Amino acid sequence: MYVIVAGVNTISRRLIEDLVKNHDVVVVEEDEKEAESIYHTGATVVNGSPSSLSVLEDAGVSKADVLVSTLSQPNRNMVISMIGKKFGVPKIVARVEDKGYSDIYDMLEINTVEYTDIVYSEFLSVIEHPSMRKIANVGADKEIIEMVVSEGSRFLNLRIDEVPEIREYPENKAEIVSVLREGDVKKPSDTLRLKKGDSMIMIVEKDARSEMNKIF
Repeated sequence: MYVIVAGVNTISRRLIEDLVKNHDVVVVEEDEKEAESIYHTGATVVNGSPSSLSVLEDAGVSKADVLVSTLSQPNRNMVISMIGKKFGVPKIVARVEDKGYSDIYDMLEINTVEYTDIVYSEFLSVIEHPSMRKIANVGADKEIIEMVVSEGSRFLNLRIDEVPEIREYPENKAEIVSVLREGDVKKPSDTLRLKKGDSMIMIVEKDARSEMNKIF
């Protein structure tokens, strides 16, 4: 895919580094030093204002498959998104910190990432659910997590088919997809008995996090 990323910052640097592995990436950044900081990634860099129509044209917005705006200024993200709509970019993703813009983005059918909510939820998760480690999001309402079986865990010495018998276990909201044991990946067969140090890789609905943590 041909991807344009507007703005170089803490969020976009890692995104750019990942995207260039499989896609043609053009980065638009007006600060020269910030632009120079991502030359090593192999992305094409356009030095100019990402909210400028002419600069986005130079970046190839008319042929872009994806336009991502990660700026901290909500008005500029909106302008960039609207330029993308004008040129018919199939997928536009904008960073949102002010929820007052959400209705407009919805009306324009623009994908949004609510940055402040993500940061808040991750801090809260680490504080309240220390036995869990989130690996990735799966859609809007599920995530892949890792939970390590400790000495005091209620999962210790249970067979996989016995896990749903735990009273608080959210059976319809959590699924064990694999178990990592001493470097090996074990299929979660019914007869597999969980041992101390096993890492359970699970797909869990986000609202089931607290239930899982109480069990551990």
